[in-house]
Amino acid sequence: MISEKTIKAEIYLEGWSSSLALLLSRLSPGSWHVEASPSPQDALPISVRVTVAGWPGRQWLAWSAADAAKSLQLLLGEEVHVGSELDEMQKEALEELVRQWCGLAATELKAEFGELKFETKIDSAPGLGGQPSRLLVATQGAQSIAVQIGRDAELESFLQPAAHPVETAPATAPSYGSRIDELLREGNLELLLDVELPVMLRFGTRQATLREVLELATGAVLELDREVQEPVDLVLNGKLIARGEVVVVDGNYGLRVTEVASPQQRVGSL
Repeated sequence: MISEKTIKAEIYLEGWSSSLALLLSRLSPGSWHVEASPSPQDALPISVRVTVAGWPGRQWLAWSAADAAKSLQLLLGEEVHVGSELDEMQKEALEELVRQWCGLAATELKAEFGELKFETKIDSAPGLGGQPSRLLVATQGAQSIAVQIGRDAELESFLQPAAHPVETAPATAPSYGSRIDELLREGNLELLLDVELPVMLRFGTRQATLREVLELATGAVLELDREVQEPVDLVLNGKLIARGEVVVVDGNYGLRVTEVASPQQRVGSL
């Protein structure tokens, strides 16, 4: 039996993982996929501290210099060189990147944890070596960016007690991602057919510099990388599953499908 705290700790990690994929997909053309893997115990050198209002402890997000440069390049839309330390402009840009990530994570985690308010700060000496951490590896084609995510002892205890877990019955409403993984492993595809999945329409993307983002105001117009007559994308878990034409159905937006991925590809996006 798995304790409720253990379930919540995994959902918490899933929220940060899926929101990273969404963030990177918004910053660059195409979709990113993120996998969590064991991480080295030592913290990576470029770190941002993240705290949750009302929660004990803190977590950190950390990059190598090379991966920090890749991340900032996506955000700023220009080539970035990162040395052993970030300069002031790079620090501001990285904090902006993390604020955007936190906003998406708050949305992903709201159903389980309620409203979350994150506070961020560049942390030149995280001092969290030896604490639990995971490595989130984001990939898009040949590109890859790795981010280390870890928690200090207080936050770890809050999310997942280290000893004497309380045995409980399985959660009555596990996250759709974990439930789907379980059914796929068991080969029970028929049981997936009534699982509700969040799909979204993607009209296009573009790269914007940090200056353009900060100068956004009411009435501003951003040109996307797609012409009006081109089909829009139907996306599931950050992966393209169909394309089509936008229509109006009873006053709501709809999609008339013109292209669709194979059933195998659609299952692979779950």
